Amino acid sequence: MKRLRLIVLGVFLGFCGAGHAQSKVAEYLAVIDALDIEDLRTTMLQTSDQGLNPKSYWTDDMEWTYLRGGAWSPALKAQANQNYLRLLQDISLGVVNPELMGTDVKLPRKTFVTAKQLNVLLLTHGTRAGPLFESFAPQSAPYLALKESLKRISSYCSQGEWGPLPAVKKVLKLGVKNNALPGIKNRLRQLGYNVPSVDDLFDGQTFAAINDIQWMLRFKPDGVISPNGKTWKYLNVSCQDRMRQVRLDMEKMRWFPQAFEDRYIFINLAMSYFSLVDKSKDPLYTMSFRTINGRPTRKSPTMKDKIVYIIINPFWVVPPTIFREDKLEDIRNLMPWEISYYFDSHNYEVWNKSFTRRIDPSTIDWWRMDPNADAQIFIRQRPHYMNALGVLKFMMTNSYAIYLHDTNQRDLFMEPQRLLSSGCVRVERPLDLAEYLLQGTPWTRDVIEKNTAKPGEVLDRETRVLLKQPIPVYMAFLTSQLSSDGVLRFADDSYNQGYRLLQRGAW
Repeated sequence: MKRLRLIVLGVFLGFCGAGHAQSKVAEYLAVIDALDIEDLRTTMLQTSDQGLNPKSYWTDDMEWTYLRGGAWSPALKAQANQNYLRLLQDISLGVVNPELMGTDVKLPRKTFVTAKQLNVLLLTHGTRAGPLFESFAPQSAPYLALKESLKRISSYCSQGEWGPLPAVKKVLKLGVKNNALPGIKNRLRQLGYNVPSVDDLFDGQTFAAINDIQWMLRFKPDGVISPNGKTWKYLNVSCQDRMRQVRLDMEKMRWFPQAFEDRYIFINLAMSYFSLVDKSKDPLYTMSFRTINGRPTRKSPTMKDKIVYIIINPFWVVPPTIFREDKLEDIRNLMPWEISYYFDSHNYEVWNKSFTRRIDPSTIDWWRMDPNADAQIFIRQRPHYMNALGVLKFMMTNSYAIYLHDTNQRDLFMEPQRLLSSGCVRVERPLDLAEYLLQGTPWTRDVIEKNTAKPGEVLDRETRVLLKQPIPVYMAFLTSQLSSDGVLRFADDSYNQGYRLLQRGAW
């Protein structure tokens, strides 16, 4: 049985072959065996601070043995060593392998340190289980913010201060007095909103907080709390459910590098929000704005990449999915004599598969075309101000045709529901982003603006500009977030990642 456990742990760590796995795991366990059983127990029981389940590592059976004088039991120590090794991997790489999550998670499984590296780290941390464990935990800003969120909610939970809200029996709005409001206002304060008084008056601060929550719920804010409505349900989610939500987001962040670079872009897909951080500037430079990203049926992937160049006035080649599911249907709803006008009015061109020959769209039998067959033609839109990609395209290195870009639907950034794209990420302030990324090149803000297509102008070429220094881009679907204003915000799990994580044993 012991040999089987070692083999399973070896496979868990990524070693192939029974004998090889057992041998490699033994090397790790020899290092960990230097740790004291008391230290191991204390560390594993405190893992909830990092969003992990303590009972997955220090089980009830282990505690029963320990309390009955088993501290000196070789079997208990052996089990503790194995579970602690698994704990180190879980906090470092994630409990769930991202490669098993589905097509909307495009991250490879990270690799664990070698036994020799683990030994050096152990000695560096004074042969103490706690400091060693903490050294493996992620240190990125999004993860640390989630950790702080968990701490805040956990405190309210443990003190019994986050109970069910009283039922709302009539509409609550600005100026109304109601006995349910003290509980609601207290919950708003727990979430971090500026609500100075916890009385029965629906005041201006409460109105502002409710509007903010309704924005997060992706509908036009009206500042009203209806009986059993979405806003009241949002506020009445239990602290245990909110803690679970944060823990699942912490798991997602373990898939990424332990620490982010000094300058990076982070896009929260669940909240359709862009953040850029540059620690190399003094003072710290940040940029943030709204995004539009993938709808639930065409999800933007969780991934790590980098922007390497910008295309000014890009062509837009209609992707196969959009061609099959959108464009072909639009064209088939036209009469034959309307085809040429449709293509000309949208500045569309039809090209052969190799882009060596342009084809007259009126000569194609769109109605008999098999949408599921390999594409033999492509539709391409010429560069102009109302191009689907707008006037700026921020190119990354992935093979999934995912990138950031401007848009011709600029008014949609004012909408709360912004899960609208086919996978790529539309950015609200493309010129500001381009100006920052092209610092140190001849492409100043004025030059960029002079070279982008103006309304009514249609061009025949695009311009590619290399970044002086590529910038990392992290994209993650986080349904919980502690914002810079100190407010804890939550979003619906439109991509259903939380359910998939729970199914795979994330908690």
